[in-house]
Amino acid sequence: MTCQTVPRKRTTVTIDMDAIAAFQRLAKKANTSLSRYLESVMVTEAKHRGELPHDYELLGETRGHYKKEPSEGAS
Repeated sequence: MTCQTVPRKRTTVTIDMDAIAAFQRLAKKANTSLSRYLESVMVTEAKHRGELPHDYELLGETRGHYKKEPSEGAS
């Protein structure tokens, strides 16, 4: 599949409080943000149901910065 940059769109959804709490715990266990976790789950479901191609890939980090490794000897 040819890699294309598809912009993300901000949206608002209303989700049950218990479900949000569960998703927050799952995101934390996956070491990712809630937004990124939900995007991953939704894309997986859309691929499974044939709404997205099976070789569809999520965008990487698009905010223009990355976590830096701590420098050696820093405390």
